[in-house]
Amino acid sequence: MTATPVPAGFASAEAFLDAFASNVGGLVTYVDRGETVRFVTRGFADWFGKPVDAIVGRTLSELYGSHYEEFSSRLKRALAGEDVRYERQATDAEGKSYWLSVSLRPHRDAAGNVLGVFSSSLEVEELKRTHDALRQALEEIATHIENTPLGVVEWTSGLRVKRWSAQAEGVFGWRQDEVLGKTSLEIGLIHPDSLQTARTLTKDMTERGHHRNRMLSRNITKDGRVIWCEWYNSAFFDESGRLASILSFAEDITARLDAEEALRQAAVHDALTGLPNRAALAARLEHAILRVNRSGDKLALLFIDLDRFKKVNDTLGHLAGDEILRQAAARIRACVREVDSVARLGGDEFVVLLETDVRADTPGIIGERVRQAFDLPFDWKGLEVRCGASVGVSLYPDHARDSASLLATADAAMYRVKLGAASQP
Repeated sequence: MTATPVPAGFASAEAFLDAFASNVGGLVTYVDRGETVRFVTRGFADWFGKPVDAIVGRTLSELYGSHYEEFSSRLKRALAGEDVRYERQATDAEGKSYWLSVSLRPHRDAAGNVLGVFSSSLEVEELKRTHDALRQALEEIATHIENTPLGVVEWTSGLRVKRWSAQAEGVFGWRQDEVLGKTSLEIGLIHPDSLQTARTLTKDMTERGHHRNRMLSRNITKDGRVIWCEWYNSAFFDESGRLASILSFAEDITARLDAEEALRQAAVHDALTGLPNRAALAARLEHAILRVNRSGDKLALLFIDLDRFKKVNDTLGHLAGDEILRQAAARIRACVREVDSVARLGGDEFVVLLETDVRADTPGIIGERVRQAFDLPFDWKGLEVRCGASVGVSLYPDHARDSASLLATADAAMYRVKLGAASQP
């Protein structure tokens, strides 16, 4: 075997090796099969804060102590004949922490048997900075996820739960260990009414490559409650364009929707009786007029005013009056057909809209039912309270050509009935 030539400027191979050991920038060592250090560079010795002769001859476990376990498995792989590369954090003699890029190369004899391992380590400051920045970024993201009031759920490409935040547990009830690795169907998370919506929007990401979407769905909690949730979904695709994961933020908006529905109901319903109010009647009446204009049918409006109601308020008080109005609304509803509409205009005034199958005798028949229903006394805490009803009728298009006129003519007809009844002995 030809000997490796000595580089120019060096008297011998030993002189070259001494210069190499003293001046090379990396941390170079050689250990034998027994993991005993046989050679180190000056840089390696300085790292430990020891002279070279205090290191050579010691085993790595003696030299590193408890830190030996951090790399022992990789060293054993190299002693078994494998080239090994890795990065790790290490602390020098002054207590400073650095990232090292380490290369382990087996040294073999002529027969190929491993005699030892050469180790070369380089300080990698940029790697450390990158690692620190990544760690900080991950910590920030984790903090944001934990602090957001929204439930955070991460799904794998196979749509199985990969992450389930504490807020998700608060919203839906399941613990993380109960849902990890499961699909939403296996959990029972989606209400049947929202399954099709969820499937369609999920396919937008899994099959159509959409990067984000928003979904309103009914969900079922662990304890069986049905809630409304708004979901904000974001898809992550790998370099090949394949879906890697979906991150979802879920907000329980049940209370908000209930409040909005209550406001909608309050806008079109009378708070005392639960009947549609004047605004709701006007909209229904306009719609009915447009329909009968096309069909040629008729409409009828019954204007109902309670008789002697002011006396009830004056003698028994407004609480009694409110109860009488509630009972009156119930009686009027009981007198009309399923297809008819009943509304309270305000005070003791009610309206019935007949817009389906209105024959010549229909308004009279229903009006008489209402009058007869009010012949019976009302009950207020055991007291019999009597309030009659005056009913006026207006027909469309016979008596009026628009909704305001129809309501006005029905009111006028009711007033005539009330005056007529008052004039009788």
